[in-house]
Amino acid sequence: MRADDQRVGLAAEAFSFGYPMVCAVRQIIRAADEGIGPIRPVGFNAFAHETDPPGPLSPFLNVNPDVLFSMAQVDLGPGPVVLRVPPAPDRYHVLAFYDPWLNVFAYLGTRTGTNTGDGDGRGHEVLLVPPGGDADLDAAGTGSGSRLVIEAPARVFSIVARFAFRGPRDLPAVRALQDQLTLSPLDPGARRPEGPPDRSKQVCDDLRFWEELRTWMRAFPLPPMEREYARRFEALGLLADPSPYIDPDPTLAWSLRTGLRTGRDELERLADAGRRTNLGWSSTLHEADYNLDRFGPGVLDDRAWEIPDRAQARIARALAARRPLGIVHAYEETAAHCAVDLEGHHLTGAHDYRLRLRPPPVDSFWTLTMYDEPDGYLVDNPLDRYSISSLDDLVHEPDGSIPVVIQSEPPGRKHCHGRPPGRRDHQDLRPRR
Repeated sequence: MRADDQRVGLAAEAFSFGYPMVCAVRQIIRAADEGIGPIRPVGFNAFAHETDPPGPLSPFLNVNPDVLFSMAQVDLGPGPVVLRVPPAPDRYHVLAFYDPWLNVFAYLGTRTGTNTGDGDGRGHEVLLVPPGGDADLDAAGTGSGSRLVIEAPARVFSIVARFAFRGPRDLPAVRALQDQLTLSPLDPGARRPEGPPDRSKQVCDDLRFWEELRTWMRAFPLPPMEREYARRFEALGLLADPSPYIDPDPTLAWSLRTGLRTGRDELERLADAGRRTNLGWSSTLHEADYNLDRFGPGVLDDRAWEIPDRAQARIARALAARRPLGIVHAYEETAAHCAVDLEGHHLTGAHDYRLRLRPPPVDSFWTLTMYDEPDGYLVDNPLDRYSISSLDDLVHEPDGSIPVVIQSEPPGRKHCHGRPPGRRDHQDLRPRR
């Protein structure tokens, strides 16, 4: 059977378009029902926490060793929910809100100033309302008062919270903050949240992606501009109801299967081509700039942080979906990764390296972490120390920069300053607000 060439190309395009949402909603369901790594399952409208610092055997790869995560999968179908955020004015933290299309539509935390509490020690209250939720509040006769109100672009979304910590002695304080993160229904008698609709098991496995995309596009409407773009996929059955994939037309099914493989291969090719480096470093500076429509509290509606071309923005969104949920805009946090020296050779313990880090911008800080390659695990070491920070007590050069010696042998056996023969220089900054 020969696939329709036009529909194969259309399906490859639709795969790239829908891949971010399918990945995001699958992860929402998985996190709520099964948990992710050390974060246990707690269902919807509750926080689950990473309470122990990551180490070399952490199930999360390329993890921040000085940050503990908390996650919540939120369903506003039963009605508005009250979020309570603990006061933490002297600690870096951020709560990032992700819609089903991977847009970060709101930030709360250190940078946004929503970290001082309400003066009673209980923290800051935020009212989360579904799309058009202001009408629900008026009908219920409930005002928001002094609460910050965030209108979510979809009834289901994720919250990922990060709390920085400084060493084992600081962990109890962070765990106490995590325990104060709560979600509670505005209406105590609200029904139980159900989460995203999921009837994809009614179709065969190799068409499940398309059934999930069709179902979730209906459940979580697109912004107007993207809704118009999605009409081009009508020939694939993505706008149909009931599902055309339960008993599919054989030629359509063949086109969808072929198009999915084509789209997936093209996405991997783009990912490989996009790994450009500057002196061996690649960064996440503009990875989240695909958001062109969702600008809630803390999200900057600034062309400097937006990809103006929607076609390019869709590709960037699909590439971002290949990573675990948690990408944020670079004005909140950015990272740079290096696996080679200035001569293009892979970094290895057989050589010594000198890294010079400039002072961070005011009110920012950086951390430096070592991972093994290519897996991305933290490097095991006798000190159980996996990062250094600009907040640590470090030696500074006269210009304010910090020299870091990277070597396999303990300090003292080799020079700690200067440039011994064979040492290779590198420099970069990893700032975080």
